[in-house]
Amino acid sequence: MYRKEVALSRQKEALCRDWSRLHRTKSDAVCPTCMAESPYLRHHWEHAYVTACPKHRIQLVDKCNACGEHLSPMRLYIGLCACGNALDSMPKVSATRAQLWLSTLMTGKGQPSGNLKPISQDVDTDVLVKVIRTLCLHPDPTKPALPRGAALPKTVAEAIEFLAPLDALLADWPTGLRSHVEQRIAAGRRDARTLNTLLGDWYISLRKACQGTTLEPLLQVIINVAAEKSECVLGLDSAKAMAQDATKYVRASDAARAIGVSVSRMHDAMHTGECAHRTRRMGTRGQVYEVSCAEVERIQKRRAEWISDITACELANVTPVVLERMKAAGVIRSDIRWREDIMKGGPVERQSLLDLYTSVDRGAQSAAVAEDATLTWSEFTSRRMGEKRAIESLMKAIASGDVKAVTRARTLGEMYFRMGDVSQHFGTPLLEAGMSIHQLSKATGWKWESISHWMEEGLLACESIQLRGQPCRVVLPHQLLAFRQSYIPLADLARAMNMKASALSLSLRGIELVGAKGLPDGALRGGLLRIADIGRLAVIGAKAGYDLFVPAA
Repeated sequence: MYRKEVALSRQKEALCRDWSRLHRTKSDAVCPTCMAESPYLRHHWEHAYVTACPKHRIQLVDKCNACGEHLSPMRLYIGLCACGNALDSMPKVSATRAQLWLSTLMTGKGQPSGNLKPISQDVDTDVLVKVIRTLCLHPDPTKPALPRGAALPKTVAEAIEFLAPLDALLADWPTGLRSHVEQRIAAGRRDARTLNTLLGDWYISLRKACQGTTLEPLLQVIINVAAEKSECVLGLDSAKAMAQDATKYVRASDAARAIGVSVSRMHDAMHTGECAHRTRRMGTRGQVYEVSCAEVERIQKRRAEWISDITACELANVTPVVLERMKAAGVIRSDIRWREDIMKGGPVERQSLLDLYTSVDRGAQSAAVAEDATLTWSEFTSRRMGEKRAIESLMKAIASGDVKAVTRARTLGEMYFRMGDVSQHFGTPLLEAGMSIHQLSKATGWKWESISHWMEEGLLACESIQLRGQPCRVVLPHQLLAFRQSYIPLADLARAMNMKASALSLSLRGIELVGAKGLPDGALRGGLLRIADIGRLAVIGAKAGYDLFVPAA
C-alpha cells in the first residue's frame, strides 16, 4: 500500500513539472464544497487553467473573502486560511460551461468531459494547453494578439479573464466557433488564395496542434466554414484529407492517383469534357484544377468494368495466348486502344467475360465422356490444335451455342468439350489422322476431280476443316475403308485385268456405273462399280461354268 502511494505521488510530481509555468505555486485554489467534504488539496487544482470543480460545477477560489489575501501554500491548516477563516464557508459561484469543459478535460489528464461538447476523450494535456493558448491569445480577429504573458495567469481571476473567450467559442457547439471563423474570414486578406494566408498564425497553430488528436473536431469546423465562406484553395497543407471531406473535391493530381492515370492524361480528360471539374485561382496567375469526389467515384466504377489482361486470365483461368484468341474471335469485348479512354481501366470488359461463362455454363449438357476424348477451353491453343482462325471459329461456335460443353466448372477455362465437336474446327489434327484430296490422289492414283466428285455425290465421306484459312476436305481411314468396301473404281479393275477402262465398260453394259463425272465432250470419268454387283456377276459366271472375265483373244 505504501509503495503504491509513493508511486502515485511521484507520478503527480512529474506531471506538475511538465506543467512548467502553468503550475500554481504562489497560492492555492480550492473548491469550498470539496473542502467541506474532505479537507485536502486535489492535484488538478494546481493547474493554472483549472478554474472550476467539475463535480460541484462551481468556480475555484484562491482568495479569502475575510482577509482578502490569497491562500498561502504555507498556511498551517489546509482547511483554514492563514487568518483562520474556514475555506468551506467561502462564497460559491457557478462555473460557466466553458470553464467546466476545460476543467473536466484537465482533470485526471484526459477523462471524458461528460455531456459537454465538443466531447473529447483521452486528451493530451499538452495539446489541450496549446489549443487553449492559441484560441485565447487571439480573441478578436480585428485586433492584435494578446501578449504571450497573458497565457500564464497567476491567479484564478486572471485565468478566468484569459479563458473568457472560450465561453463564446463553445456556445451552442459548433455555432460559436463557426461564427468566430466567419469573422476571421471576413477580416482576412482579400487577395488570400490559401487558408494559411487567410487565417494566418491562428489557423496554422491550431492545425499543427489539433491534427491527429482527439481535438480534430475543432479543426474540422474551421475547414468546413472555410469551404463554405471563402474562395481559398484548400488541401494544400497537412489537412488535405479533412479539406477533401469538407469540400468534396480533390486536386487533379490526387484524382489522377486515385483513378490510376497520369496527371497529363487527367488534364486531357478535363479539356475534352470526359471529366467534370472546376478551377480555383492559385497565386497571381495560376489555376488549380479540382475534381469532385463523386466524379472520381463515377470514373472509378466505370474503369472497374474494364480489367487488365492479367486479371482477365485469372478470372477465366486461361493463358494469355487463349485470351488473345478470345479477343480476336470477338466472343468478349476488348479494346486495344483502351488507354485513350479514361473510363476504361484495362483492355477487357469484365462483364462480357462473365456473360460468356454464363452462356456456356447454361448451355452445358452433362454427359459421360472419356477424359481422353475431351478438351478444356484453356487448351484451345494454336500450338496444340492448329490454326488460329480455326480456334476463333470454334470459340464463336461455342459462344453461339452450336458446340456445347459436356461438364460444368467453376471457371470458363476448366469447362470440357467433346473432341469430336472440337476437331471439326481444327485442321492439323484431322489432317494428320487422314489425307487431303491431294494426298489421297497421290497415294491411290485417282484423279483429283474424281475424288472431289465422289465427295460431292456423297459416295466418299470426308471431314471439312480450315487449313491456313482455306477450306479443306480430309478423308479419315475409316471413311476410306467404308468407301473401298462398297465401291471399286472402274480404272482400278481395268488395270488389274490389263484392259482399258473404256473397253471394260463396254463389256459390262449390264452393270450400273455410279459416280461418273460427265466431261464437256460427253465422255465419263471416275466411274465406280459396286462391289456387290461384281460379286453377283462372279456368282453367275461360276454357275455357268466359265469365267466371265477372260479377255477376248
